[in-house]
Amino acid sequence: MNYETLIYESKDRIATITLNRPERRNALDIQVCREITAAMRQAEADKDVLCVVLTANGPVFCAGQNLKFTMEADAQLYDEYRRTNRAMRDTIQTLDKPVIARIQGDAIGGGTYIASCCDLVVAAEHARFAMREIQAGVQSGGAHLFSIGRVRSMQMNLLGQPIDAKTAERWNLINRAVPAEELDSVVEEWTSIILELPPLGVTYTKKSMNLLLQMAGYFAWLDAQLGLHPNLPYTEDGREAKRAFLEKRKPVFTGRITAPTEGR
Repeated sequence: MNYETLIYESKDRIATITLNRPERRNALDIQVCREITAAMRQAEADKDVLCVVLTANGPVFCAGQNLKFTMEADAQLYDEYRRTNRAMRDTIQTLDKPVIARIQGDAIGGGTYIASCCDLVVAAEHARFAMREIQAGVQSGGAHLFSIGRVRSMQMNLLGQPIDAKTAERWNLINRAVPAEELDSVVEEWTSIILELPPLGVTYTKKSMNLLLQMAGYFAWLDAQLGLHPNLPYTEDGREAKRAFLEKRKPVFTGRITAPTEGR
């Protein structure tokens, strides 16, 4: 396939998917989510590929949603973005082959979500992780409750403050935080181990993990999320958050609810 927002490479039984819009900080929109999904499916369909590495070009791994896109999108288009984003994350998490996230820079909002859907995560020590949805006028709710627990999940999602990679490692949000120059050696170490393992054993280890999450209600929560106040971006606070970000100023929130029929 021809991709516009990423680079797909396959070599030595490893598929490498590289987000490639550094000028936009690899921010997410419908096209990016669809291309990541397609690239993952391409790797899954390739019988020669046994492992996938997901990384990015530029100083930022992924800045989350493209606020310019979501600010201009109407309710229908924004809903399509949310569902396309969810499909992308589900694809990464349930792929039959292990996915290693190589985080070379900040992973914000959707970037943290993407990293959390991968099976193994190594990040440069300078990278930061943050769930900033609340500062964009929306919500991320119980994100990461199943990985880092309620207390730390509330801290990340309610305050929206970033944590460094070392903290993310200590919290079990990622596997390892290393100096940037050691990223590739860790990825090589992990891929070398995976390539020597029985592929079916690897596949069904992932399936077993995902079955446990399903039984614990993780995927049911994701389903419920799609219908949990989908009009938050169209409240006055939701609009104000995006305007302030684009105008590089501090937002002023009021808590007023605006009906979604009152424009975009």
